[in-house]
Amino acid sequence: MDAFEQLERKRASRHRLRAQRERRGRLQSRVVAASLICFVLLWGIVFTQMATGNDPVLSGGSSRHGHGAGAAKQPRAQPEASGEEAAVPIEEEVPVEEEFVPVEEEVLPEEEAVPVEEEELFEPEPEAVVTGQS
Repeated sequence: MDAFEQLERKRASRHRLRAQRERRGRLQSRVVAASLICFVLLWGIVFTQMATGNDPVLSGGSSRHGHGAGAAKQPRAQPEASGEEAAVPIEEEVPVEEEFVPVEEEVLPEEEAVPVEEEELFEPEPEAVVTGQS
């Protein structure tokens, strides 16, 4: 191989390395730009929801009250606006339940009462093993 071929191969290898670095730089800049755009877009959506009062965390429905995801929400009844009638709340009659009266149990006199032995719920912990290495 003569000196001219060696110089030509070195020049071609440098050209390939430079092209690889340029492609890597373009790819990195595109990934960074796409990440920043997605970050700003998502935070913009969250900020807009909170600014307009549509924060999903503070919404009226929650899983504690049976209005979780998948539960159908019932629309609220809107009073018809006609003067003073709209300002007066409509009261509904709630049926009154009968009072709960507990049934008295038969109680044995003290001399007939049999004491119940309590079982141990937990087993006692075993003694610690002591060795010469510890």
